[in-house]
Amino acid sequence: MLFWFIGAPNDNEGNLSVIALSRCEAAYSEFCKNRERKLICTGGLGTHFNITSTPHAYYLKQYLMTKGVPEANFLPLVESRYTFEDALLSKSVIEEFGIRSVILVTSEFHLPRAKLIFCGVFSKIMFSYLAAITPLPYEELLELEKHEFQVLERERGNLLTLSDLIK
Repeated sequence: MLFWFIGAPNDNEGNLSVIALSRCEAAYSEFCKNRERKLICTGGLGTHFNITSTPHAYYLKQYLMTKGVPEANFLPLVESRYTFEDALLSKSVIEEFGIRSVILVTSEFHLPRAKLIFCGVFSKIMFSYLAAITPLPYEELLELEKHEFQVLERERGNLLTLSDLIK
């Protein structure tokens, strides 16, 4: 089984946001239950989440390594810019390593969209989900949930386009 967790913002010096840290902590806590599992970290560069010259996934990996996750437990980093791309760019890694079962780790507010996308892109993978609790004020969480709800329809359209391209 593989842990796959989705990145979140970092600052201009590579410090992980509370959203990214909560996802890392959730992934690490679950990893400690079975230290043989592999991990995929996602996140590249983008003005909305990482303006450094280093991929966000690298910062996630480094943080988890400081917690004690061995480097050998990481599959190749996926340098994506958004959730749909997390799934698409991870496809080659999943296929290369023959992954059939995944625990997808993301924030509670992001989980509905992540489920939609990942199940749509990976129809033959068995998913479990781990929702990281985001330590933000209620008002900020509401704004994040509102955004997630607004983009669900766009993601459904992306999945339809993808299925049309595969046919």
